Amino acid sequence: MKTIMLPYKTTENLEPILRQYSSVVRYAYNRFYEGNEKKEVRHSCKKMNNIDLLVAYLFYCAIDDAEDIYKKSGNEKVIFGGKDNFYNKTKGKISKEEYRYKRLMPLCSQGNVIKKGNPLFKLDIIDNNQIIFKLNRNRHIILELPKLRDNIKEELYKLQELNKVKQGEKGYKFTVRLDLDNIYISFEEFKNEPTELYDPADLDENRCLGIDMNPENIGISILENEEIIYAQEFSLSQIFDEIFKEKLSSDSPKMKYFHNKLNHETIEICKSIVELAKRYKCKTVFIEDLRFKKATSNRFSNRKIKNLWKKNLFVKNLTKRLKEDGINLYEINPKYSSFIGNMMYDYTDPINASIEIARRGYEVVIKDNSKGFFPDLVVKHRWKEMATAYTDWEEFFAEIKNQKLRYRVSLDECKHKYRVFQQNSTRKSMVKNYVFYG
Repeated sequence: MKTIMLPYKTTENLEPILRQYSSVVRYAYNRFYEGNEKKEVRHSCKKMNNIDLLVAYLFYCAIDDAEDIYKKSGNEKVIFGGKDNFYNKTKGKISKEEYRYKRLMPLCSQGNVIKKGNPLFKLDIIDNNQIIFKLNRNRHIILELPKLRDNIKEELYKLQELNKVKQGEKGYKFTVRLDLDNIYISFEEFKNEPTELYDPADLDENRCLGIDMNPENIGISILENEEIIYAQEFSLSQIFDEIFKEKLSSDSPKMKYFHNKLNHETIEICKSIVELAKRYKCKTVFIEDLRFKKATSNRFSNRKIKNLWKKNLFVKNLTKRLKEDGINLYEINPKYSSFIGNMMYDYTDPINASIEIARRGYEVVIKDNSKGFFPDLVVKHRWKEMATAYTDWEEFFAEIKNQKLRYRVSLDECKHKYRVFQQNSTRKSMVKNYVFYG
């Protein structure tokens, strides 16, 4: 079990809610201490006054809290608020109001897989960096979070994504405790999550994942009937920058370290891609047929491609993992995929190319439509007016190249569209994930 503690801000006064919750916990604990059974304790607690702010779920969570405190304490009587505070209050060292404040307990909303992870708390991390406390049908309280570290942000995002399920379907449960200053989110770590939620029989033939491979970055996109539902770029630029900055020789110990690092990160990227394919129930993955790749005249580019790029490891490892999970993998001719992708979409260059790879694969392999190899020449943004003079992608590409016009979309042009995460939420990783939303 993992717990993330976060401070929060809200315009609402939560003290009355916590006071009523604490009152039920103390009252229920005393009934357990007297030897009553849980059914009797519940019946007795229902007769309490001034607990109108507690919905039924919080009421029963308070009783469960009390039972847990009773079982852990054994026969020793619990003094809520602490013995020292109790004695200080009897000696007049703290006021009655201060003592009441110290007796406040954090409320607890237990996780529930059928209730989208938790019935009373909704994660809204990615879009608004907040958590919504659904106290009842008419009163929703916004808890604003501070700027989150990348590893925490990614874990909460995963938790949020896993609970985007239809009513009645199973989510990924998380328990929330809330005091006046902090919120505590507890959940099982994600080690076994993909296996538990994944069933090959649920794969959707209309969903596919496209991959564009380059030495320093890998773009992926997930399409459903050619509609983009997910886009991400894995960047290994930090490793390549380190290698070229230090001008390392091929047989140096540090170069050996970087080769091992590239091997490790490449396998971790494969794992991430397969988990995304499983999470989004993609029946098919389309990847570039690298036999169509040509070497460049640039010395640094050639070194990246020939000596540093772990393309064979990537393809081999990805193929093995997809096969184990019953997901189809096809190689697609990438001719003009980067050019067409960048002319038609607004993501980064490798993602735009991956979208065209996925679209092309879906048309040719899934729909068996050979005419869909190239899309209609419709430029959706840059060079839109210029494209109207052409009906053929090859001619249009030749003109762009002749005029030496830049067509690839860079990360800097998309800063407002993505969030950056460290691979696997670890500071040791040298891979950055650029995940696009909307």
